[in-house]
Order: sequence, then C-alpha cells, then structure tokens
Amino acid sequence: MGSLFFRIEFVNDLPPDLPRLPTLETWLVLSLYRVRQQIAAAEQRQAEQHRGERARPPAPD
Repeated sequence: MGSLFFRIEFVNDLPPDLPRLPTLETWLVLSLYRVRQQIAAAEQRQAEQHRGERARPPAPD
C-alpha cells in the first residue's frame, strides 16, 4: 500500500485508490469547516466595527 500523502495539482489529479479517497474527503471537509469558521469570524468583526461606527457620538463642534 502506498503513502497516504499526495499532492493535488489539478482537480482531476485525485488518487485513484480507495484507501486515500476517504482521507482526502475528510481533509477537505475539515478544511471547508475551518474556512467557514474564518468567514463567520470576519463577518462578526465587520458587524462589530459597523455597530461601533454607528454608535460613536458625533464630533464636538
């Protein structure tokens, strides 16, 4: 049995064997989860920044 590590250069460049495909699927699912967490965190920071800007008192004359 070959190594579980491989390099994907193109979308069609997937391992052909069954043992590595589920490993790749797991890695992709976990990677997608991390990306979605980062998106949610960035959206939260942006929303907090906008709330802070709207709540800021006007500059004194």
